[in-house]
Amino acid sequence: MKCRSLLLTAAVLMAGLFVSCSKDEVPEEVVYEAGMTSFGFYVEDNEGVILEDYVVSAITGTSIALQLPEEVDKSSLIARFTVTENDVVKVGSTVQVSGVTANDFTVPVDYFVSEETANVKYTVTIEKAPAFVWSALPPVTSDSAVALVMKVSPAGVPYIAYKMDRESTDDEGLAVMVLNQGTWSPMGQVSEGRVATNMDIAFNSKDEPAVSYLDYTSETSQQASVKAYNGTTWSFVGGPAATTDKVTYNALEYVNDNKLMLFALFDGRSGPLTRRELSVNTFEGGTWNTNTTIPGRPAEHRGWLVTADRLDDAVYVGAHNAVSPNSVSVYKYQNNTWKALLDAWSDPNATGISLRDFDIAVDRDGNLFVALMDDSSEGVAKYRVIKYNAETEEVESVGNPLAGASGGSENFDLAVSPLGVPYLFYRNESLFPSVVSLDKDSQDWTTPNVLETAEADDLHLDFAPDGKAYLVYTKDNKVFSYKYEAPGN
Repeated sequence: MKCRSLLLTAAVLMAGLFVSCSKDEVPEEVVYEAGMTSFGFYVEDNEGVILEDYVVSAITGTSIALQLPEEVDKSSLIARFTVTENDVVKVGSTVQVSGVTANDFTVPVDYFVSEETANVKYTVTIEKAPAFVWSALPPVTSDSAVALVMKVSPAGVPYIAYKMDRESTDDEGLAVMVLNQGTWSPMGQVSEGRVATNMDIAFNSKDEPAVSYLDYTSETSQQASVKAYNGTTWSFVGGPAATTDKVTYNALEYVNDNKLMLFALFDGRSGPLTRRELSVNTFEGGTWNTNTTIPGRPAEHRGWLVTADRLDDAVYVGAHNAVSPNSVSVYKYQNNTWKALLDAWSDPNATGISLRDFDIAVDRDGNLFVALMDDSSEGVAKYRVIKYNAETEEVESVGNPLAGASGGSENFDLAVSPLGVPYLFYRNESLFPSVVSLDKDSQDWTTPNVLETAEADDLHLDFAPDGKAYLVYTKDNKVFSYKYEAPGN
């Protein structure tokens, strides 16, 4: 009986196993998916290399192309991308991390996106974007100018300070205009009385302008004044006079919101400085500290022109030394300390540097560029640009010398784009307004872009942080301006 029971149990178990096996289903096949869903280069990941984000709007195949300006250094760009879940991304054997890994995009780059057995190759190619072009802005019809200066604020807004053209010179005061939605709009008259033809503009961290000018209301004083704009009105900075005596050329720069520096050529007859010595006048703590000098700069370096530029908390000031010897000097002021970058520099092959104009500009790496005119090129006076390399502290020529207006007609302005490319705005041999930039491949100047075939004066050029540029000049005391940007904008 016991044996029969065991046999029955075994039979039931076998039947159960058989039924169970008959109900098994075939496992579903696992499908793996690999794909790139977005790709781009962002300023946040490539600070100082690109000036705006470049993003693919949609990925529809395995070829990805983006257009970047020719000036962009493509040898080490960081891409930001997204892929489908659980994917691994490699370039060669290197695993890619979005927003972190850099690659050389001077040639097409293959991205391999994989998940187990699924593999997709995406080829990323950078194409050259259309070159920026100069396009004329609406002419200024509200006023005319005897002389002017134009600068672009840190927020990218261009301002013009100008000496008004009036029937009586006693009425030729200082006024300011700003480019507002493509049109130059007046910001009011700064000075009621007659001013000199030399003035400057500087900006604080709130993007508010301040202007310096020489007040010629009193023929005996001709001191410098500084006024700042608070959003509604122009007010003196530290009182009507920022200098104790007559000065000639001047330049203005903020060190920070609490410290403003006015550089001027002292022109008093009875001290405390030597006539035409470069003076430093600093507004800090509510008062002007006047008639200080740059340590180590000889008083015998009688200045003729002065100009300034700023990079972060460093201020650069350049002086054309008319005598002892005829040369240029550039100094850097940072952390309350002065350093001579160019100390009475001149080309050994030149017999002289033109007194009519010179300018300086600093790139984001602290390299200093200087524009001047000398006869170092086979004894012929030509425009030229030199570079003080901040790393090596050596001076090198930038491009070849340029033929342009001479014989007292020199007029030019130097600017460096946010990507480090120098531009020179100058009058050619026919006195026509012309622009060149340094070609990165040939390391020489591009073919001059002549804006119009008419004589121009008061040339000024400056860049906005986004890479766009603005230039202005006068023609028969009328103000004309251009904007430099990608075509179609």
